[in-house]
Amino acid sequence: MRRSIGMPEAVLIKCSMQFEIKRHSKRLVFNSDLRGLKVNGLEYVSGEDGVLIYDKTRDVQADRLELQMSTNTSTLIPAFRILGISYNSYFDERPVVESQNNIAFYWNPSKLAAFYNRFSTDELEYQDREPVIRRAVDFLWSNIDSLPLQEELLARMLEPCKLLGFYRGFPIFDSSVGFAKLQSRLGIHIDPEEVMVSTPLDQYESDIYEMAELLRKETGLSYSKKKNRVNFPKDPKLLRLLGVGE
Repeated sequence: MRRSIGMPEAVLIKCSMQFEIKRHSKRLVFNSDLRGLKVNGLEYVSGEDGVLIYDKTRDVQADRLELQMSTNTSTLIPAFRILGISYNSYFDERPVVESQNNIAFYWNPSKLAAFYNRFSTDELEYQDREPVIRRAVDFLWSNIDSLPLQEELLARMLEPCKLLGFYRGFPIFDSSVGFAKLQSRLGIHIDPEEVMVSTPLDQYESDIYEMAELLRKETGLSYSKKKNRVNFPKDPKLLRLLGVGE
């Protein structure tokens, strides 16, 4: 449909969402604006140095903190530890902690995969996440001594991936179908709230950051930088540039 002269373009308005979970005097505040964890006025994220939030907050203590609105254990477990809330020691095992930066971890069955099969928020819009997060938190502090999970493969690993196209040689995947970002990690991945550009190989890390700068200049959007990957907000300008917008 042709737009009439003078008709304003649609403006994307992002509304922040928060909710709180209490455990005695301890308070977890889930915030849709965060991409990591915020405590005592400081924000912790996993950056390009590859250092995990788990390690960055090893000596941090508090009675209240804010964290991303997700069941991702990369922030949920450090949050529990900071608040002094007990959880099963499985989540402190080093291969489990480092799974965030090791896609090969999910190529084999694990209890962590079983946890995500039950409580993942990856495919949910923010307004639909609260009940899943509440169930996950309750599960973690209700199963301290033993973890009632069998080793499983991530269910989404068994689904076919959906290729949307290519941009400058990078494959573009619809992350709501399958799990391309864990099966190869190479490419541009369209999530419900963000767009990730990534590579599994350290020697191509600079190519990812070069692509990020190109996209930033073309769209005016800022991005967060992590080891071997960058994340942009899911914005119509970026989707149109990639050739996958409406």
